[in-house]
Amino acid sequence: MGARRCTIAVTAVILLATAPVRTDAGVRTVKDLEGVAPGTRVRVEGTVSMRGSTPFTILVVETEVGAVVTIESTSSEIQRDLRGLAGMRVAVEGTVLARIDPNIPRLDPDRYDLLPLPDGTRPIIGVLALEGDAEIVTTREGKRYWILGELAPALHEYVGARVWIVGNKSRRSGEAPPRASTPFTPTGYGVIDDTP
Repeated sequence: MGARRCTIAVTAVILLATAPVRTDAGVRTVKDLEGVAPGTRVRVEGTVSMRGSTPFTILVVETEVGAVVTIESTSSEIQRDLRGLAGMRVAVEGTVLARIDPNIPRLDPDRYDLLPLPDGTRPIIGVLALEGDAEIVTTREGKRYWILGELAPALHEYVGARVWIVGNKSRRSGEAPPRASTPFTPTGYGVIDDTP
């Protein structure tokens, strides 16, 4: 009986080791919503853009295969953030909505991630604040970046806004960094949300 338990345990380990890995339990990654039933949780990666003309604009994510998914988030914060990320590559996770028009797939995302830029650089998202004369971007996780370099004056007008930055950790001699912060020289940035 002991050998049989051992065989069952080894078989279970082999099955677990060869099972496909998901990014989040219950979330399926798809390139389009064709054939995906309403109510299904999915992850879609693509470029965010606004389509149409004011006041009839819609928010969409266009995938690498050219599928266009309309974004209709019940979270006003996510909807606002994604509008601020127009032109950027994102991964959105949420629930597939029933189609009102058979040609327009819809998704209600409840989370998103900003994907790396084409050169592999991963953007940092945080709120820009002033501490004395220092500009600090603080992420949701509490990581703090002290903004240095040529783009610091341009970012100064967005104090209080949620921004994304890309660039390099830097060394700064002669000046002590603000409390628990990493010196950072941005090479690019964008404003996600500038409402107070």
